[in-house]
Amino acid sequence: MFGEGIEWNTLSEVAHFMNGKGHEKHIDENGKYIVVNSKFISTEGRVKKYSVKQISPVSENDILMVMSDLPNGKALAKCFYVDENDKYTLNQRICALTVKNNEKLNAKFLFYILNRNKQLLRYDSGADQTNLRKDDILEIKIPVPPIAEQERIVKILDKFDALVNDISIGLPAELSARRSQYEY
Repeated sequence: MFGEGIEWNTLSEVAHFMNGKGHEKHIDENGKYIVVNSKFISTEGRVKKYSVKQISPVSENDILMVMSDLPNGKALAKCFYVDENDKYTLNQRICALTVKNNEKLNAKFLFYILNRNKQLLRYDSGADQTNLRKDDILEIKIPVPPIAEQERIVKILDKFDALVNDISIGLPAELSARRSQYEY
């Protein structure tokens, strides 16, 4: 995917790591903060719990990752991109990754690289629950192309995500546009 001349770094070189904490005592349907747990991430935000207390705050542009899952599960290493401040609180077995230098690494680019990353999925034996360790995550290597290239890739992937997520409108419109393009 990335050719010669692209810099590769370990995740620890380009991002800060934070573990979440338990919120059981503070769960309340009238709470202000969305508790980011594996179910929230694996359902892309459709299943929510709320907390009255923000024990583990996260910030806009943080990347949140599921660190534990059942054998052959679909949540391990699944990521969520934080879209605003003061909205979420991080639960246990979820980590937050914050880009150290935004001039070198686009956070959304990192989100796309990390989401269900094969370097992390290899820890799933298929027999027992998988628990990623902090070091497992921070030791993976990621490509760091020039920032302009990262931004170009993010625009393409964001557009693709929008089409996939709005399948009832976006995908049929895209298919129609492609058909008419090929008719010429």
